[in-house]
Amino acid sequence: MCGRYSETIDPLGLNDVISIASINCTFTPRKTISPKENAPVLVCDSGQIELRELRWGLIPNWADDEKIGQKLFNARSETASEKPAFREAWQKRRCLVPATGFYEWNHRDGRNQPFHFTRPDRGLFCFAGLWERWYRPPAKQTEMFSEEFESPPPILDTFTILTGEPNGLMAQYHNRMPVMLNPESAQDWLNKTEGSLNHLMDELEVEAADLP
Repeated sequence: MCGRYSETIDPLGLNDVISIASINCTFTPRKTISPKENAPVLVCDSGQIELRELRWGLIPNWADDEKIGQKLFNARSETASEKPAFREAWQKRRCLVPATGFYEWNHRDGRNQPFHFTRPDRGLFCFAGLWERWYRPPAKQTEMFSEEFESPPPILDTFTILTGEPNGLMAQYHNRMPVMLNPESAQDWLNKTEGSLNHLMDELEVEAADLP
């Protein structure tokens, strides 16, 4: 699984190999990004690639409650195309999640130690992801939206990160890992090119991290 990741380099650096048509978010370097937080994501909408801010934790468009997104921050790449929560997004709404690393916890020296996995050059890569647009159902109790409270947004764009089998290094720490795509081949995933998930990056470096 992938429960936290880092993004310390502006994803516009991907513009050299991925044609980004429009930018609708502001980049802030972050050491950790967690589920339920907003993050820059590359989506292909109306035939053009857009850098947009989405919330991590996919909410299916048929869901009645946004809380389901708290559990759907990852999707298994082997079965996502068949699962009701991800099936339509797999066919129509794929995305790329720019990152510079991700974290996994492993029991070492009597405690759960977080480890940070990065490319050897500490450069940008992309997670393969899926995104969805969710329309908030009409409130059942209108008093929830009195002037004393801020109304929640009527529309939420959310995403999930695909996971797959670990490579040699990652297998020493966990039995799953996020699907990492080289920037040069990442657009194949958006274009639904056959075999586009076969670009799992084998070169990783790992170091112990200091996280709460």
